[in-house]
Amino acid sequence: MAIQKRKSVKDIKTHAGIVNKRFLPHEAYMRITTLEMERVHRIREMESARQRIKTVTDRIKEIDIEKNILLDRIKATTESFPVNTKASIKTDDIARDNRGQLLRY
Repeated sequence: MAIQKRKSVKDIKTHAGIVNKRFLPHEAYMRITTLEMERVHRIREMESARQRIKTVTDRIKEIDIEKNILLDRIKATTESFPVNTKASIKTDDIARDNRGQLLRY
């Protein structure tokens, strides 16, 4: 009597590799479902991005308005009280050499 070889998981017969690639409606419906879910996700993502862009744009407008207000106040102040910029730096504090002007503090 010959010794029989022990069977293992490798010896189990399955149909996994036998099925040919044919059109299966349930797989198509599952793919359609996943595509629709991804579409909804992308739409929400796009709306969120639009909202972020709107928020940033609004803030940029606020910054421009505040900047213009401050510039107008500076202009009004300098017109009423002119500043002599030449007198603010003493000529003794400026040392000249080949590299240009150096300020000593």
